[in-house]
Amino acid sequence: MKKIIQYMCVAMGALFMLLACQDDAAIINPDVTHGRSTEGVETVNSKGALNSTFCPESKIVLLSIGDPTLEGRDETDLGRKDELCLILPKPLEKDITLKIAMEDAYANNETMKDGGSYTSFVVETFRKEYKIKTLGSDFNIPGNNGLGNTLLINGGKEAIVTIRAGERKSENVELLFKREYLNSNYTYLFPIQAVDAGTGELIDQIYYVINPVEEKKEMGEKQSTVIAYIDTEVMNPLIAGQFSLSIDSYDYSEGFEETNIYKGPLLDILNVRTAFLKEVQGRAVLTYTTDMEYVLKKHIRYLRPMQENGLKVCLAIMGGGTGLGFANLTDAQISDFTAQVQTAVSLYDLDGINLWDKGAGYGKEGMAPINDTSYAKLIKALKNAMPDKLLTLVDTRETTEALCDEQAGISVGNYLDYAWSSLEDFLAPYETDATIRPLAGISEKKYGTIFLRDINPEKP
Repeated sequence: MKKIIQYMCVAMGALFMLLACQDDAAIINPDVTHGRSTEGVETVNSKGALNSTFCPESKIVLLSIGDPTLEGRDETDLGRKDELCLILPKPLEKDITLKIAMEDAYANNETMKDGGSYTSFVVETFRKEYKIKTLGSDFNIPGNNGLGNTLLINGGKEAIVTIRAGERKSENVELLFKREYLNSNYTYLFPIQAVDAGTGELIDQIYYVINPVEEKKEMGEKQSTVIAYIDTEVMNPLIAGQFSLSIDSYDYSEGFEETNIYKGPLLDILNVRTAFLKEVQGRAVLTYTTDMEYVLKKHIRYLRPMQENGLKVCLAIMGGGTGLGFANLTDAQISDFTAQVQTAVSLYDLDGINLWDKGAGYGKEGMAPINDTSYAKLIKALKNAMPDKLLTLVDTRETTEALCDEQAGISVGNYLDYAWSSLEDFLAPYETDATIRPLAGISEKKYGTIFLRDINPEKP
C-alpha cells in the first residue's frame, strides 16, 4: 500500500474551521475582533463614481489573475481585464476631461518627505478603513519599481477621456492587470483615480484587490465544501474572498513524489451574521444588527464582489432573545416569517440562509413552549418558498433532537442542503459507535461534525 500524506495550506487571514467526518464539509468562522464597525465606512461622492464592468457599483473589485487558459497568453503574460467608466450624478453644463490612472507616487513607489514609502502609507490607510489585508507596490516587485508596469490602462500608464456637455458617462477604458511580477503568496492593491485633467481635482477612486494565482492545472474538485461565518459587527465581509487553499500529496513509495491535488479558492459558502427571529406584538419578525442591515443595504459593495467570483453568500439567522424561536412557532407565524425571509433574500440578492437556533430565550413567561413540529415545518416552508436557494442548519441538539425523527410527515434532510454541529459540540452521528442519531433524511456527505476555532495560518 502506498504511504501518502496530504497537506492542506490555508492562505490569508485568521480562521475558525469545521471539518466533516468524511472530508465532505468544512466550516470556517473568521470572527476576528478588530474593534471597529463596518457601519458608516462608505461616504457618498456627489462628484461622480468610477464603475467597474466586472463588478458594477462597487468601491472595491476583487480579481484573481494568472489563469493560463486565457486565450493568447503564456506563463509570463497572464492577466485579467476589466473596463471602467466614470458616471456623474447629473449631466454636465460644459465638457470635462479626465485622467484615469494610479497616482504616480503610488505606481512608482516614491519616497515621502519623512522618508517613508508613499505606497505603504496608502496601503495602510486602505487596510484600516476597509479592514482588508493587501500589499502595495513596494512589496515583491523586482527592482522595487512599483506596480506601474503591472497595470495597463488602454495599453499605457493612463487614459484621457472627455465627458461632453449634457452627458453623464465617460467612455469605457480597458484595464489589464498583468501577472508577470506578482507573487502568488500575496494580495495587491491597485487604487485607480479619476482626476479632472484641467484642475487636478480628484473626482473618485476605486480599489482593485488583485490575487495572483499559480499556474492552474486540472486537479479535480476540492475534497470538501468549505463554509464560513463572518460577523459583520467586527469584520468586513470582503475579506472572505481572499482565502485560498492548497492541498498537496506526498507519495514516499515513489521517492517523495509530490502531487498537487488542489490549489484555488478556499471558501464555497459564506454565512454573514447576524439576523434574528424576534417576537414583536405576536409576530415572528426578521430583524438585523445595525451593521448587518448596513451591509445588506450595501450588498453591491460588500457581498456582490465575492458572488461574482463564485462564492455563495447566505444570511445567518439566530434567536433574538424574546422567547420565540424556530421551535415554537405557530403555522401563521411560520408563513409570515417565511415571507419576510424570502423578501430579504430576493431584495439583497442572497444565495440562501443558515438557521442557527441559538439565543431564542425559550421558556419566557407568556411564550409558547417548544414543540416537535415547528422547526420541521419552518424548514419545509423556507425550502418550498426558495427551492433554488441554499438552506443550511446548525445542529444544536437542544431543539434539533426532534428533527432526528420525521415530524408532521417531514424528513428535514429532504429540504436541507447542509447541516453541521454547533461550535460548542462535537457531533458524529454517522460513526459506528455513535450515541446520537443523525437528522432525518440527511446524508453523511452533507453533514459536518467538527467546528474548530482560531485556526490562524499566520501564527506558528
